[in-house]
Amino acid sequence: MRASLLVILFVWLLAGPALAAGQHEKPLLEELRALAEKARRQQAADRWLQRALDDLVARYDRPWQRTLFFDDFRDGDFSRNPSWELLEGHFEVRRNRGLVAADDSTLWRDKPQGSDRDTGGDARRKEDLGTALVGALLQQALGPGPENKDTESARAHRHGPDRLRARVNASNAFALSATLGASEEPPTRLELALLQSPKARYGYRLRLQTGPRGFVELERIRNGRGAIVENVPLKQAFGDGRLHDLAWQQTSDGTVKVMLDEQPLFQVRDRAFRDGYPWLELRHDSGDLTLRALRIEGT
Repeated sequence: MRASLLVILFVWLLAGPALAAGQHEKPLLEELRALAEKARRQQAADRWLQRALDDLVARYDRPWQRTLFFDDFRDGDFSRNPSWELLEGHFEVRRNRGLVAADDSTLWRDKPQGSDRDTGGDARRKEDLGTALVGALLQQALGPGPENKDTESARAHRHGPDRLRARVNASNAFALSATLGASEEPPTRLELALLQSPKARYGYRLRLQTGPRGFVELERIRNGRGAIVENVPLKQAFGDGRLHDLAWQQTSDGTVKVMLDEQPLFQVRDRAFRDGYPWLELRHDSGDLTLRALRIEGT
């Protein structure tokens, strides 16, 4: 037992610099992964050392070598090259901002006239503006009674969620990166889901919410039922209106890591699925959301 611990510690101390230098990276990673698994089976390492070994493997194990999906919305149209399918709600592409979704009360805020292509159509715009105008007139006529107050729950999508879906053919080991921005008030609530079928019966959802009660959580979906794998408070500044880099990575051994601006939010292991994830869904429920770019890499 003591000899095994010394071997593990020795490998741990030497593997990092060798991996960073790229010296025989793949064989060394395979040996390190096998050693970590053997230590786990034989319970040959203390808990902290086992965790350190797993972290070292996850840090340098980048099995994804190919870009499977990428969109930066520079063409002004989310419906082509690559193609997103609008499932419900409304999204638009704004010049120099990317894909945008917002609460009904802020959807047309700060939009320069004629600056963007309208992927939703003029009819939809007139309908939304007409609805907003009628609502404002009714509120002015009825007064600020308790039943007419514009509460946070009332602001958060009177017409329901906004949802997009794209075929991405992500492998079981993947790295999803997104450059996005959100609002703090009203809180932004969004989901990114990698699914094994369009009916969303199997896969994972990564859910984020800004605001005082902000959180990030990973949900596993099996047979249409969701179960929370991990949930942590979202302490980093995210809902400040600036763009941030979100990373969601999974290796073939089920190690999942989620980071914001290269700072870890959580790391967990879940081996629910061995197959890949052909479908990506984006859901926006409340607040202001800007998605500048999204990339998925895999094997």
